[in-house]
Formats: sequence, C-alpha cells, structure tokens
Amino acid sequence: MALDERRVAFIGAGHITKIILDNLVKTKKLPSHRLIASDPEKTKLQQLSDKYKIIMANDNVEAVDKGDFVFVNVPPQVVGDVIDELSLKGFPNDTLIITLAAGIPIKAYERLGDNIPVARALPNPPSQIGMGIAALAFNPDVTDEQKSDIFELFAALGEYVVLREENINTVMALSSPVTTYLFFQSLIDAGIRAGIDRETSTKVVYQTIVGAMEIWNQRQISPHELLSEASTPGGISVESIFTLEKYAFRAALNEAINTAVLKAENLGDKVQKT
Repeated sequence: MALDERRVAFIGAGHITKIILDNLVKTKKLPSHRLIASDPEKTKLQQLSDKYKIIMANDNVEAVDKGDFVFVNVPPQVVGDVIDELSLKGFPNDTLIITLAAGIPIKAYERLGDNIPVARALPNPPSQIGMGIAALAFNPDVTDEQKSDIFELFAALGEYVVLREENINTVMALSSPVTTYLFFQSLIDAGIRAGIDRETSTKVVYQTIVGAMEIWNQRQISPHELLSEASTPGGISVESIFTLEKYAFRAALNEAINTAVLKAENLGDKVQKT
C-alpha cells in the first residue's frame, strides 16, 4: 500500500500534530480526507479541521478505527490513560502506532495486545519548516512496507535517522534547538556588552553561525580541523577557545545533554509503573 492510500490518525490535536499536518499538506503526501484527528478540546480540533479539512473523530477509539497509522501525540503523563482507553475496546493488531510522546518506550504499548506494530519517533522543532531531524525506532512487528511508508512520511519533515530505541532519548536531547538558541542569544548579548547595537550584533552572529555551518556542510571535515584552521597561534580565536575551556563550555554542554536524557528516561519509567 502506498503512503497516499493510507489513513493516518492523530490522537492529540496539539502543536506537533499541526506541524505534521502542515508538512503533509504542503508536500501533498496525503489527501486531507485520509487524515483524522481526535482531541478532548473540540475547539482545538475544529481549528485543525477548518485549516486542513481533515476528519474529526468523536474520540480516540473512533480515530483508531479509521486509521492505518495512529500517531500518539499527547504529553507523556497522558499516555497511560490513552493506552488504558484503547486497550478496553481491543486494539486492531494490523494498525501501526507511531508514538511521539517524549520518553515513552515502545514497551509501554504492550498493554494493547500481542504483535502490535509500534514505531517510536521524535521529530525536533525545525521540522515545522521541513528542516528537522527525526529519530526512528521500530519493534519487530513493523513490516518493511510500513517502514517504507513511515520513511516517506517523515521525509516531509526533513531528515531522519533509524537507530536502536535505547538511543532515542539521546537524539531527543541532542536535537533540541534550545542549546543552539541559547548560544545564539549569548553571543548577541556579548556583542551588545562589547559596544555594538542589538540589530548589528544579531546580524553578525547569525551570519557567522550560518556561514560556519555551510563551510562544514560543503567540506564535510571534522570540526576539530575547522577549529585549527580558524585559530592563529597566539591569536584572538585561540584566546576565546582558552576562555571557553576555562569555564568548562564543552563540559556544560555534555552535562546538559546527559541530564535531558535522564529526564526522558524518568518520564518513561513513570508511565510503565502506572
């Protein structure tokens, strides 16, 4: 079955569902009459229907009944309730679940029954403009045909990587743009502190980041080599690197990613214990 022949349902009509729908509609991957959504907040659901002409389901069970693929796009703390609701009605074993709830492992869906195909995915915020990166993992019940359609679906959001589920939380932490935004803002503030206006500082920092990453993209060499090229012995850049190392810049980033991974793991543990 081709992707455009699938029916895709969304449990949860929040921000991530809107991002996926927006990209699917823009890229014409699926016609709107094959897109279904459910949400207890009917106003939010109506807004999606008005914008994308999708089908509104009365509840989660109806959404599952109408979907070949079912996205679970709810907060982690709500996943347990959704699983309980769906398990009471009996979950069809040929329907594939795509869980996007942060930190929630595939194992949590075993309560729905045996041999339920489950994919775990985590697209990051740049997916909203088709420049994201999504981490994908599958349980053994997902068929090659289903995987192929999932790859096509997530290609509408940007790039994707397939890995073992145990690494999903690491990609989640690593692909969050918050560290990039904080770095961006911090450099802007440093420029202002040194005496230039905010607009100029923002322009200089933005172009430097974009230009630096495009050099890497074109040359595909290690960041270490690029650091060496940009650093004259005894020069200004070397002094900047020394100061960053003095204040444990790399160690702070490393610890930020590590604590985010641990937070995601804790969210998953709480759901499995309920």
